[in-house]
Amino acid sequence: MSALVLISVLGVAVLYLGIFGRKVILAPVAIIGLLAAIALLASGWHIHHPLLEGMLRFDRLATGFGIGMAAITVLVFLFGPDYYARKEWHVAEQYALMLFSLVGGLLMASYTNLLMLFLGYEVLSIPLYVLAGGKKRSLRSSEASLKYFLLGSFATAFMLMGIALLYSLTGSFDTGKLAAYMAAHAAPNMMLNFGLLFVVLGLAFKAGIVPFHFWKPDVYQGAPTLVTTFMATVVLMAAIAGFYRFIDATGMPHALATVLALLVLATLLVGNVIALRQTNFKRLMAYSSISHSGFLLLALLTDTGFAEGHGAAVGGTLLYYTFTYSLATTGLFILFTIAKRANQGAEHNGIFKGLWHAQPWLALCALALLLSLAGIPLTAGFIAKYQVFLLAIGAGWLKVMLFGVLMALLGIYYYIMVARELFAPAEQPVTFAVAPLNWAVVTLCTLAVLALGVWPHLPGL
Repeated sequence: MSALVLISVLGVAVLYLGIFGRKVILAPVAIIGLLAAIALLASGWHIHHPLLEGMLRFDRLATGFGIGMAAITVLVFLFGPDYYARKEWHVAEQYALMLFSLVGGLLMASYTNLLMLFLGYEVLSIPLYVLAGGKKRSLRSSEASLKYFLLGSFATAFMLMGIALLYSLTGSFDTGKLAAYMAAHAAPNMMLNFGLLFVVLGLAFKAGIVPFHFWKPDVYQGAPTLVTTFMATVVLMAAIAGFYRFIDATGMPHALATVLALLVLATLLVGNVIALRQTNFKRLMAYSSISHSGFLLLALLTDTGFAEGHGAAVGGTLLYYTFTYSLATTGLFILFTIAKRANQGAEHNGIFKGLWHAQPWLALCALALLLSLAGIPLTAGFIAKYQVFLLAIGAGWLKVMLFGVLMALLGIYYYIMVARELFAPAEQPVTFAVAPLNWAVVTLCTLAVLALGVWPHLPGL
């Protein structure tokens, strides 16, 4: 609770600094505040409030997701000064909106009440609708913002309908009372099934689950790259945390578990197959993200049916997967921005040509990050997928797991195609200008991905 208050106040403070033209100190102030929030989460010190304590629970998993999201936001903000170096106006708003969105992510990771789920969902989403249109003179950015807002509104309507149906059955928004109602009424209940399904559909949209994925490629491509990085990392972590909270608290009837299995198959298939045809790097990362959402949903699928003692293992796997994926994605988007500037704003996969000859260390970092996303051994990405497959085998979803293995092998291809460009000579000399801070962030992401591949146990889990 104390971290929530601190980050909320921090967002307001950053806005005021922007009013007074303090652009230079925006990122340092935000980073210091986020580090203080991480310290509060790690120490377990919370401001006690009787009402909110019944609606939020900062257990070990919520704390882990909160620290993970705040840490990734710090990395994004370290990239901020260089990214916004040429931007004179509205920089403070960008940082503040990301901080407010992070508050929504913390709510989604810790709710025990469906009203708090909805509040976290909206606080997470509304700033993103504005951020996606951050390039005010870009039609592509405006289109991304409009599409995200319209589709997000439909997803919100689904979630509200689901919450209303569940409330009509239990007379409470508390997830514990919903779980008790489901345990006492084991017979099939159409209203209960529809209520659970509609909430799941709202969460599936935010995670980019097929067929609720259509916003991702256009929004990733049209939004400013810094915002895309935040959406691909922090927002995905928040969505998966909220998804896990809902499934772990309520379980899923067999019929809905079957629906989730079909969503896993569709998401893995669409994400990997369409990614094979992408030549724009941001769209490639969007479909890659959809594919990874499929693997995360497979882990969530194993937590259906109130499996005794299984929820903690699922939660730990989801935290590890999303955090290591976010590290790799953050580093790659920073490298993408460096390569984009070196190629006069081009965004195709070929912009990485010549990186090995100009910046050998960064080329090796990019290779390691791509291999992690592909799930190659000795990287954190391999451990993450391995843990998901073990969970699927233990829960009896063997056929779905085998399909996941096949799609993981297919996914290696499009990552290797990008990795090949790193070592290809450029047709003409290219200068990759790298700020020291960006070099340090990329290096940190790479070393973390490799270290967590060898030592896969996150502290506190």
